Amino acid sequence: MLLCCGIGVVGAIVGGDSPQATPSASARAVVDGAAPTAVSATPAAPVTTAVAPPSVAPTTKPAPPPAPVTVVMPDLVGLNAAVAQDKLKRLGITTIKLGSGDENDTFVILPENWTVTKQSHKKGAKVALDELVVLTCTKQG
Repeated sequence: MLLCCGIGVVGAIVGGDSPQATPSASARAVVDGAAPTAVSATPAAPVTTAVAPPSVAPTTKPAPPPAPVTVVMPDLVGLNAAVAQDKLKRLGITTIKLGSGDENDTFVILPENWTVTKQSHKKGAKVALDELVVLTCTKQG
């Protein structure tokens, strides 16, 4: 088809009297700047895509048991406040407050200088890991 269009365009440019010199409709469309439309006599073949088989998940170890949500409260009375805080943190308790039992010293600034005199939860009680634990302390010395 291109060959026919090319001959028609050349014939139109040269301007001969032969029947080949008269440009066809598609050649005129090319000369005029419009693109000719091609009509295919054969229908388009259907497009097929390959589908991969589902992958098999590899076997994994069973999930570990969930962490305990409660712990048993230890006896902290008589311990240094810093040591008591460390024990609670190692158990997983995250919210610990130190309070003063002294009239003259109302803030616990350095736990290392204080001794636990009371605890908010009794020894042996079950305490949730995110539950507030208050340790009342007195200043050493």
